[in-house]
Amino acid sequence: MTGPMTGPATSLEAAIAAYKAGDLQAALATAQAVAARLTPQRAMAHALAGNILVKLGDKKAAAKAFEQAANANPSEAATFLKLAAALFSQAGEMDEISRIGLQAALLNHGDKAFVFTMAQALIAPWDKAARAAVVQLIPYLDRSSAPAMVFAAGLLRANWQLEPLKALLDECRQTLPDDVGLEGLRFHAAHDMVDLETISRHQALAQNPDDPYTVALLAHEPALVRLLWCEDEALQAKPVREHLALVESYAARPPRRRMSAQDERLHIGYLSSDFHAHATMTLFLDSLVAHDRDRFRISLFCHTAEAHLADQQAMPPVLRGELVGLRNLSDAEAAAEIDTRGVDILVDLKGHTPGARLGIVNLSSAPVKATYLGFPGPVSGVDLDYVLSDRIVTPDSAADFYTEKFCRLPDSYQANSAASRPQPKPARRSDHGLHDDAFVFASFNGVQKITPQTLALWLRVLHAVPGSLIWVLCPELFARDNLRAALAKGGIDPARMVFAGRTDYGEHVHRLPLADLALDTFPYNGHTTTSDMLWTGLPVLTKRGTCFAARVSQSLLTAVGLPELVAEDEADFVRLAAKLAGEPARMAALKRHLVAARGTAPLFDSTRFTRHLERAYQAMAARARAGLAPDHIDVEAIDAG
Repeated sequence: MTGPMTGPATSLEAAIAAYKAGDLQAALATAQAVAARLTPQRAMAHALAGNILVKLGDKKAAAKAFEQAANANPSEAATFLKLAAALFSQAGEMDEISRIGLQAALLNHGDKAFVFTMAQALIAPWDKAARAAVVQLIPYLDRSSAPAMVFAAGLLRANWQLEPLKALLDECRQTLPDDVGLEGLRFHAAHDMVDLETISRHQALAQNPDDPYTVALLAHEPALVRLLWCEDEALQAKPVREHLALVESYAARPPRRRMSAQDERLHIGYLSSDFHAHATMTLFLDSLVAHDRDRFRISLFCHTAEAHLADQQAMPPVLRGELVGLRNLSDAEAAAEIDTRGVDILVDLKGHTPGARLGIVNLSSAPVKATYLGFPGPVSGVDLDYVLSDRIVTPDSAADFYTEKFCRLPDSYQANSAASRPQPKPARRSDHGLHDDAFVFASFNGVQKITPQTLALWLRVLHAVPGSLIWVLCPELFARDNLRAALAKGGIDPARMVFAGRTDYGEHVHRLPLADLALDTFPYNGHTTTSDMLWTGLPVLTKRGTCFAARVSQSLLTAVGLPELVAEDEADFVRLAAKLAGEPARMAALKRHLVAARGTAPLFDSTRFTRHLERAYQAMAARARAGLAPDHIDVEAIDAG
């Protein structure tokens, strides 16, 4: 037996000769032997090995060979790493792409198509690290490519890099002026920035909803974004972006639903990604716990993101035991799991909000399917029977704009936790930049709800109450600058607007009562935010609305016993704000009423709410078991006496 070959038989020339002769295995062995030695030829030997491995069909190994060639010859690293990245991509080796893709793209930044391909691959985890890496590639994306610019704008928005986002969108308005996707993103981002001029332009375009360009623009618009600026229920019912993603699952919905079992216990399945420290659970936790488990079986079908799963350890044991993980299942597999467990009523808690998996709802054969709490409007494009609502948010006049039937609860549609909600503790205005002797109006809604109409109303209130302040939750500096500019343009000293930043929920609850009167936003009212403020004793002033999202605060104020804080119109809103600001005794009485209401008002009676909700489920199930089609249901209130 002879030892390892040396000399010409293991030279690069020998490897090339074997390659040309078609003896790929001999060529590969020789090239790898040369590459293993620290010789000047090792880079070319790795490259030759890569070419041979491509021919042999082993793309992953070929990619690794080209990566080694890049390491051995830095002057040619761009070429070799580009080959390695392309091969890893073809082999589906996304972990390897994550490792070398950014470097490959930066070294080949002149190849805009390659940069975009790498950016799309690298962003896949969609976590903070991935977004931070990919944002470095934005300067090298093709400015003439609408898909590339939509990608870049979406990434900047996800990173809350509002100033560069505005600059990019302004640039694209010149270079790609007619692109519907970019224009839709511009209108979406305008709400994050409080770019009131752009929001106004969007609203003006929508005045002609049948124009072909407007039709296309609306079809690209997320449903939740439409609620931010649109109070027209007919317009809200028009197609939204989510419809396209749901077409396939809606077409595949079961032609017949399962028959509901005649068991005494109804099986209620709640579907959500928000079973963690989320606004949905702030509202609904106590009601979930309060379900009568002698009469109802409860399952929490959970597709919560892995990053939030640790929060579930703080949930009550009864709820932890009812969690059913669906996160790693396809929509079809998840629907089958729900059906196998014999769910009688499947309740979607997301609607058209980020993270929803409405395909599961479409594909399930549950006897009854309902939507609740997550989305204040029509959940169109989904195989749903009911929306759980109330008589204020969904009056009879709204029925024509919903495919779902109304199942209306008494008091208010909104669940509200009391036992698990933190009680406000004393705080000082001076710690939040507020003057002790000023009348403080407040808005703790997200700034995306501040429309031109909302700000115009606030300006009228500030003019009507000289010396007053408005305290606004606005963490982003770019949005703060836009708000200050809008105040100055409206003749109000920008110093009269005080900004609040993000804080944990407990601290947020403690600071709310420092204000005197909260001013609502329009057309998208405060929802959890309004109930938070009422819980802490801060009165909220709203006005009557003409869609679900614009009627929520009215519903909550009615259920807490303060319907007088619902103005009839804009003029009445300004009049009431000015009147209340001049009546300290009245304001003190309103706050005392709210403090007492924590223990007495229907809004904060979780047990009462849950019994009403259970009556709703029984009414839905009774129709299904009798073979009757879904129809509007008004749940009778429990006798308070």
